Amino acid sequence: MTDSVLDTLKSNLVVGPERHRFKLLSPLGQHPYGLLWKAEDLATSTATEVTLLFIPDVLNRQQSCIESLRKQVIIARKCKHPNALDCYGLFSHKGAVFLAFESVDGLTLEKMFTQNQAQKLKPEQKQGLTIQIGKALDAFHRETRKNHTSLSPELIFISQGKGVRVMMIGWREVVDEYIDLLEPQPTYRQYQAPEGFDPLPTTQKSDIYALATIIYHLHAGKPAFLPSDDEKSRFQRELKAPSSLEKHQWKSLQDALHPDQDSRPKTVIELLKQLYSTEVAEPEPSADSNSINTETAQLNETDTQANNSLETINKSLPSFLAKPLGYLVTWLERLSSLIKSGIIFVLGILLGLLIGLILFTTDVTPYTEQIQHLENELGDRQETLEALRLELDAPAIEAEEQLSIEEPEDTAPAENSHQPASAQATTRESIATTDQSNERMRFQDFFGDDGFAPVMQELPLGDFLMGDLNRTGDDNERPVRAITFDYRFAIGVQEVTFDEYDQFARATDRPLPDDEGWGRGDRPVINVSWEDARDYARWLREVTGERYRLPTEAEWEYAARAGTGSSWWWGNEVELGMAVCDGCGTEWDGRQTAPVGQYSANEWGIHDMHGNVEEWVQDCYADDYTSAPEDGSAMLAGNCQQRVLRGGSWFDIPRVIRSSSRYRQPIDFTQNTIGFRVAMDISSHP
Repeated sequence: MTDSVLDTLKSNLVVGPERHRFKLLSPLGQHPYGLLWKAEDLATSTATEVTLLFIPDVLNRQQSCIESLRKQVIIARKCKHPNALDCYGLFSHKGAVFLAFESVDGLTLEKMFTQNQAQKLKPEQKQGLTIQIGKALDAFHRETRKNHTSLSPELIFISQGKGVRVMMIGWREVVDEYIDLLEPQPTYRQYQAPEGFDPLPTTQKSDIYALATIIYHLHAGKPAFLPSDDEKSRFQRELKAPSSLEKHQWKSLQDALHPDQDSRPKTVIELLKQLYSTEVAEPEPSADSNSINTETAQLNETDTQANNSLETINKSLPSFLAKPLGYLVTWLERLSSLIKSGIIFVLGILLGLLIGLILFTTDVTPYTEQIQHLENELGDRQETLEALRLELDAPAIEAEEQLSIEEPEDTAPAENSHQPASAQATTRESIATTDQSNERMRFQDFFGDDGFAPVMQELPLGDFLMGDLNRTGDDNERPVRAITFDYRFAIGVQEVTFDEYDQFARATDRPLPDDEGWGRGDRPVINVSWEDARDYARWLREVTGERYRLPTEAEWEYAARAGTGSSWWWGNEVELGMAVCDGCGTEWDGRQTAPVGQYSANEWGIHDMHGNVEEWVQDCYADDYTSAPEDGSAMLAGNCQQRVLRGGSWFDIPRVIRSSSRYRQPIDFTQNTIGFRVAMDISSHP
């Protein structure tokens, strides 16, 4: 067995890919997630000190861990709060993988707990520490719309002259299967909420619980739970009030530690306000440490190491932005020869507007929405650039996650399968819905003399849990994962009909699909392959000038569930007359398709998501969701010669038409149970 690359690390060793080198300076010690080293970034124009975290071999050998970590890095980089640890990227060196992030001293809150340093803190110092951790976590929730999942003391770094830095990597998603192999073991399970013991994804209120357990440990001088404690202990154990907390503070902390998520504060800021009502203000989009009371900045006056650990960072907003903007400029310079000038031009405009608002406005409050919008735009572009940088700097780490769902070209079309069409004069007709509370668009596009597209329904932005929520499905429906939609899109109200498809077939001089003698018109088109469905969406896009495409698998399930978590949108039991399948109680069961829209729409007004015909979606097929994107985009890695089918058909039993059920077929496969519906981007996908 060959020696580990980690054993060869030493001072002055240069590590990293050809395009981005680091020189090791001195070791900072062992961390639950690897070896910490102080290093110098050699890719910057001036000497810049950074910290490197070398991933343990046991994780490095698991490709799924590295892929998951790469995704977590992209998410973490979206959070730009001054108390959030600034992560620069994931790199490789002779088979080893390491993270680079801003310079820290190596002291963590976990070490302070272990060495009994935290017990020496004054109440106001504990308050300052808590506020800085809390505001960083709140910023992460707001800016990424994700939950941390792994908040624990070893991720809270305390450095001289900097104060608190919270690492925003969701390690639970990376290491949970292998946690028993790590030494020392991460402690996030010790601080997690009771729902963290369940395989289903956690929520932001789970992070609030984890923060509350850290606050309890800080004030009580001992942890609320031991590493060996299970879910039951969260319900049964009665914690004693720490003497350093006032009565109303203990009540607020108890609420945050409640086993029932609904009983906890809604946000981190709400908890901080309850604990320190006069000291915590509403967060600004680019809030800096001036909002933290200066008397809380010093952490430990009685201990030499901790004495300077939490100095207040009294910097103006421009100086706060100087460091991240400097890194971004340096980064862009390195990529200038590789990235189209148009992207850099847009970034320059956004940065100019953002800096202008800050520098020339004494009171930024009136511009909060503008600043937030610009930061979101910048974050979207940074994520795209980050994916490019990771691909350039770490070629050994394959970038399978696709950050765009527009027109994937991963599978070459069959010869002569598609000829570009000319755009035609297009009009859009808005369609009123019976639900007056629904402010989202429903519309239909008309083009040329008599061309028409399917009726489309805009879906709400939001989050949902995708997969086998009820534990009645197949292995390919797992693991359950949280999907966040922060882009606007619409989906067909009904499956594409023969009327809609036949105009495309005639216009492109291709054979009309066989209707099996069941009739054409408003019946769903059948006997179409994935390539046929893709070409129809392409043609529709070209003749209308609108962004039609096939839905992603995540979009399809989001539309099918319509805000529910049950097996079918109407519940967990089969109800007769709600869908067309073999056993659904309709006249079409097990015989043939029904005309579209014959049965009740779901809560979002979408028909026939269950049964009638199974529907092609964009995604390449994979046996599970381990490597699937979590931003709503399509899975474009895996077996792209087979594509995913959703929803089941008139031929299938009720179990097969559940919201999470999925199947696959070759891209050229046709059958009288298979059709599709289309989707459309209303705004740019991140």
